Amino acid sequence: MSEPFERFLYYPDRIPPDMPPPPWTPAGASEVWMESGDGTPIHGLWWDGPAESPAVLFLHGNAQEVYSWSLVREDLAATGARLLLIDYRGYGKSGGEPSEEGLYMDGRAALSWLEGEGVPGRMTFVFGKSLGGGVACEIARGRELAGLVLESTFTSLSSVARNLFPFARGIMGPDDAYESIRKLPEVSCGVLVIHGDQDALIPFSEGQKLYRAAREPREMYAVEGAGHNDVAVVAGPAYGRRIARWIEDAQQASLGRGG
Repeated sequence: MSEPFERFLYYPDRIPPDMPPPPWTPAGASEVWMESGDGTPIHGLWWDGPAESPAVLFLHGNAQEVYSWSLVREDLAATGARLLLIDYRGYGKSGGEPSEEGLYMDGRAALSWLEGEGVPGRMTFVFGKSLGGGVACEIARGRELAGLVLESTFTSLSSVARNLFPFARGIMGPDDAYESIRKLPEVSCGVLVIHGDQDALIPFSEGQKLYRAAREPREMYAVEGAGHNDVAVVAGPAYGRRIARWIEDAQQASLGRGG
């Protein structure tokens, strides 16, 4: 991917290395570090819990950092799952600069970190929001996982680039950038696609296409009246309950497969 195009794609916010989590960060968060495949240090927040609880790896969108994204802990509280929220390279306290291959390495490093904490793949759910969905599809393919959640994400970057980046015409990047729809058939776990039906940034039809490309078991959660960034707000308490129910079913199926 060209350097000019990447400037339109990634909007990282930095965090001073010595800055602690702000007071509004949901309780129980621990700051954690891991090393990506090329040695880049990756920073994250970890909410631990009972060893029998599943874990969610949350991969955020193309802006802000883990402190700003930490409120997803409250959105997912109904699931009872442990939560790992990471900053990609170039974001927050993480080192390096963002790139497609780099973000994939960072996502894989987070999965390895969870395994090191005693969380096997069959108890791990990967949750990708917007750009994070592109990372999630890549790291989920060919891997044992309990489930994959894609919220407000796209089939491929090229399919929505003109909508996302109106000022980047002529430098749109390669056609296969973050090409999730091609990768979904290689994902063997259950897939939950969540999308607001009024999303003006990444059209609802993109979520529908991802749903159709996924293997069974798959589920579509269309949130009426929701746009791109307000899915959980518009859905209200039903958001957490719906995801919790899906995670419970997927976890039982995953553990059953694992014997």
